[in-house]
Amino acid sequence: MKHNALTNSSPCSLLQRWTRNLGIGIACFCASGLAQADIYIETTRVVYPESRREVSFKIINSSKEKASFVQMWLDDGNPAALPEDVVTPFNLSPPIAQLKATATQVVRLVYTGEPLPADRESIFYFNMLELPPKSKEENKLSFAVRTRIKVFFRPKALRGDPVSQMDKVTWTLVKQGNSLVAEGNNPTPYHLSFFSVTPGTKNALDKPVDGGMLPPMGKTSVPLGEANQWAGKIPNQLKVEFINDFGGASPMTFDMATAP
Repeated sequence: MKHNALTNSSPCSLLQRWTRNLGIGIACFCASGLAQADIYIETTRVVYPESRREVSFKIINSSKEKASFVQMWLDDGNPAALPEDVVTPFNLSPPIAQLKATATQVVRLVYTGEPLPADRESIFYFNMLELPPKSKEENKLSFAVRTRIKVFFRPKALRGDPVSQMDKVTWTLVKQGNSLVAEGNNPTPYHLSFFSVTPGTKNALDKPVDGGMLPPMGKTSVPLGEANQWAGKIPNQLKVEFINDFGGASPMTFDMATAP
């Protein structure tokens, strides 16, 4: 999956600081759709089973003409953290790479053994900042493009997989002021991400709204819009497009309880 522009990007000043440190001049845009990445990650998520010595995946330069330089690092949930300030229990190799046109680079993660919760998944994020070569033309802008994907550390004590646990989630319709919210409760040890949720009544689903992630043994809330738009047809069902380990959709439909 190719990611355009700056996904979950930190402020431009941080990107400019990183590239100044690398001796590369760029113009930074923090809004989506302003830059197109040449280098992409072959996966949309990484699952690291504790029993594995290492996990690897590839990044690919799709350009047939130009090389690109990338910086890579992990963070523990703060997208604004600078690479040199983040400490995670993984070694990442290589932290920087230059990919010639159409080249592929294998990225390796190795768990260093620092204690992590044994009864639930832990989540980290892999960051890739693509820095194109400095243009030889005067007054021509170059763009830095950042991609950020989830890395799930899965303890060996966990049995089964997230798909087998998804039906244990419960959803409750909650009114907050003038708005309706679907509150999801996840009793499982897995992070359960979803592309979207679609509220409605039986056989009459409405428009889907943006997705999110349910933390293990935790809750999250998804806004469904103003309450008045649901007048006379308060939703009691929710179609959820969960994301499986391979990045595909695993749709499920739930009956929603209504909070008192």
